Amino acid sequence: MSNKRFITIFLTILLGGLIFIGAANFLVDPIFHYHAPLNKISYTMDDERYQNNGIMKHFDYDCIITGTSMVENTKASLVDSLFDVKSVKTCFMGGSYREISENIRVGLKNNPKVKLVIRATDVFDLISDADKHPSTDPNSTFEYPFYITDDNLINDVEYLLNKSLLSDTVKAVTNTLKGVPGTDFDNYMYWQDMYTFGRDVVLGSYVREQKQAENTPLTEEEEKLVRTNIEKNIISLAGDYPEVTFIVWIPPYSMAYYDTENMRGKLLKDMEAVEIELGMLSEVSNIEAYCFMDRTDWILNLDRYKDVQHYDAAMNDEIMNAIAKGEGRITKDNVHEYMEGVRKLYLEFDYDSIYE
Repeated sequence: MSNKRFITIFLTILLGGLIFIGAANFLVDPIFHYHAPLNKISYTMDDERYQNNGIMKHFDYDCIITGTSMVENTKASLVDSLFDVKSVKTCFMGGSYREISENIRVGLKNNPKVKLVIRATDVFDLISDADKHPSTDPNSTFEYPFYITDDNLINDVEYLLNKSLLSDTVKAVTNTLKGVPGTDFDNYMYWQDMYTFGRDVVLGSYVREQKQAENTPLTEEEEKLVRTNIEKNIISLAGDYPEVTFIVWIPPYSMAYYDTENMRGKLLKDMEAVEIELGMLSEVSNIEAYCFMDRTDWILNLDRYKDVQHYDAAMNDEIMNAIAKGEGRITKDNVHEYMEGVRKLYLEFDYDSIYE
């Protein structure tokens, strides 16, 4: 065989292989980049930042459940029954306000049927730049797949010829043939069974700091950060989609988390930032604000947590049930009274008692 013929055959086989890989990834589309999941294919959903964009664009739903890892254990089926909706869950572990907002906007832009957005907003990222995003944050450990989230078809070659995604394609087909069911939105990024919970685990997960500074109020610049963050990443969405109801709730971190904030002199700032957020949200007609920072039956029971922030899946259920009943609702009429109680609870709490 001549060298020329060998090269021709080799290149033909190589090109054929690449075409096959691209066609397989396009047809099955394991991250839903091009289309909704195919009927009867057992898709595995386990990669938020790769799959959420496609879920927003191509799935059939009228409710979005979203937030950080504080929301990942939420059961979509429970939300569906409580609010009479068909929901999808698209969370972002460690996600910024902007990242989550951009994903919501993709859903609202592509799906006019959406009538409800249920979103958790974390205190840890409240006093932050409104434009903070994992793709530009030097401290972020999360890979951000721009070739999936942008509208540039040329760089889709990174997806179509992606070896890892081919593995996902093969897995979907193999699971289908084996009769293994695909992932539903109750189990999408559900992590309850991966961890041990309890007081000893929580207290052993960090070293209690010594008192570093006395608590001080927000500076003018910090207050501006909070207001811009809320306006740009929450209120603007509500304004652009007045027909959609936005339920925005603040997760109940354990009191051990706020012990650390107290030791760092940041506790008063947290309280003031939360009051600003709740006050701003309560002024918007299509936003319902909820806060559970006063639920001492939750935040003082460290057996419900795996670390200082993350509670068990049962608490996710309890939170959704509470919201459905209107419990924890914050309005412009009760926000100041509510926050007076919260400030008193957190600023006067005996944090040493956590360790007794």
